[in-house]
Amino acid sequence: MMSYTTETESDMSTEDGNLNYIDVIETVISSLDQHNNVLVNASQDGHIWKFKYGSVDVYIQLTGSLEDDTFTVWSPVLQLPVQNETHLMRKLLELNWLSTFEAHFSLFNQQIVAVTSRSVADLSPGEISHLITLVASIADDHDDGLQSEFPAATV
Repeated sequence: MMSYTTETESDMSTEDGNLNYIDVIETVISSLDQHNNVLVNASQDGHIWKFKYGSVDVYIQLTGSLEDDTFTVWSPVLQLPVQNETHLMRKLLELNWLSTFEAHFSLFNQQIVAVTSRSVADLSPGEISHLITLVASIADDHDDGLQSEFPAATV
């Protein structure tokens, strides 16, 4: 069976034909970033990007390019603690059921975040774009409503 690659995919490949995940991620970010204020941190542990989408910050972490490395996208939507956390958790579980697709709401660093994570094995440019856009959109669609429905708890 013959395999075809689009011009975009071939432009984002390394010399050995592997996908250059960093170029793909940066291309997707440049199409979504509304404030031209992307931050990136590269270290031996991988890369982390941060950009603004609507009213939320979106983070992307790539631990490397081997099959067992991970690609994670998350966006904080609500700082904890809040009033009526039991009701909040029920609401988030209901949202996770059908409205978050490959992403979900979770707890991280005393925050509610929209998140998706997977290994980079067989990760395509289309899936990278889809997952980044999905998390950014879900977070931006829900942050204001959750913040107004669940105000900060008084200590």
